[in-house]
Amino acid sequence: MEKIDLDAVAREPNQGHTSKGDQPKWQWQGKWYKADYMGYEALSEVLISRLLKQSNVSGFVEYGPVWIRYRGKELSGCVSDNFRDRDEMLVPLERLHRAYNGRGLAETLGKMREPKERIRYTTEFLERTTGLKRAGEYLTLLLELDAFFLNEDRHTNNLAVIRNEKTMEFRFCPVFDNGLALLSDLNDYSLDQDIYDCIGHVHAKPFSGNFDEQVDAAEKLYGMQLHFSFSQKDVSRELEFAGELYDEKICRRVEQVVFERMRKYRLYFKGKNF
Repeated sequence: MEKIDLDAVAREPNQGHTSKGDQPKWQWQGKWYKADYMGYEALSEVLISRLLKQSNVSGFVEYGPVWIRYRGKELSGCVSDNFRDRDEMLVPLERLHRAYNGRGLAETLGKMREPKERIRYTTEFLERTTGLKRAGEYLTLLLELDAFFLNEDRHTNNLAVIRNEKTMEFRFCPVFDNGLALLSDLNDYSLDQDIYDCIGHVHAKPFSGNFDEQVDAAEKLYGMQLHFSFSQKDVSRELEFAGELYDEKICRRVEQVVFERMRKYRLYFKGKNF
């Protein structure tokens, strides 16, 4: 297990975008380091990126587990490469919408009644302002992943594109920032709670509070995008790393949650024998 001393590295300032606070983050030598803050966010990041290797998702950030030494503490965390080039900037859709329309995207979506209307509006705005194509398919894939992995942090500041500041050209972000998934927030979803009760209390973002409702709306507009090819044995194998960082009870809960999501969303495993 990699260990990194970040005492001499300044922490990245908190952005204040998430309703649950920000993980401690550091950028150093072309890599991003994130420490657990609410529970086991790093476990979620690493496991999800490993499972995405057995999917049709072509662009995603790969995370690895790491021990972080910082100010006398040893913190469980994860590390990834910086996916932006030197001249590129991450532009949240919330900020992009405000720049073009004078108010944030979340405020505008809040005035619309149906998830389908909100998704269509966001897609058309994104394609119109960035010149990117197939934005609907891209958003649908993100919503499908969020539903499967129970990512509760896909607010409008966590939907973003990448802009080259020299050419002013845009590209889609790879899939990243899945830390608040798989019931990783132990403040809200303690290990003593039944996982089905916990799952029932997870709220989706940003087009509906219900995962299935916003996925159904997106898929009716742009079709199903996601396909997995991993098995339960693959999940158990990919989780083996977590034993060096986390309590066995956490590892088993994460395994149980993924198995339950596989059962619920069998349509993403067409022809796959679990």
